Amino acid sequence: MNVLPRALARLRRDDGVTLAELAVTTGIMSVVMAVFTTGVVQLFQAGNNNELVAMTQAQLNTAFLRLDRNVRYAAGISRQHTNAAGNKVVEYLNTEVASGQPECAQLELNAATQVLRRQVWPQATKPPGNWVVLASQIDVGKSSFELLDPGPNTGFQRLKIVLVVASNPGRGKTAAETEITFTALNSTRLTKPADICPEASK
Repeated sequence: MNVLPRALARLRRDDGVTLAELAVTTGIMSVVMAVFTTGVVQLFQAGNNNELVAMTQAQLNTAFLRLDRNVRYAAGISRQHTNAAGNKVVEYLNTEVASGQPECAQLELNAATQVLRRQVWPQATKPPGNWVVLASQIDVGKSSFELLDPGPNTGFQRLKIVLVVASNPGRGKTAAETEITFTALNSTRLTKPADICPEASK
């Protein structure tokens, strides 16, 4: 009895895969690759968004550090108002400057360029219009300046600044919001906001 040829014949009939099996395998691999690719893309997007938010927050921190050196020793702060161009502005007066002549400073939330900027000039003179940008991509509509009057526990004026910055324009747009309050240590309860750098409104 010749058993070997018959066994080999059965093995040959089982060799390879059918077209249906190949199609099913390809379909499964396509689904797996689609899920894997989607996961990788989402991972990179999340990483990019986190990096942009961190960069935006660092920009805001730098801007606030620069302001802290000025506003902390201000002799007075005005209330937020709107200038001729329709932008939100606030002024503060510095009396402790190297030149010995008091200086006025104005902060502006510029809607056209979406920046927070500042200009400085000698008190009682006309503002020069020499602006320095402190932060960009500002959502001006959601950002603001607020003067906090001296309360029962403090005799100083305080300026609360709220900045909302867009960190990723487009469909994946995110925003970073920062709020900080500066205390004008050279102000008093008698300081009148309307008397602070009035030439800026002329």
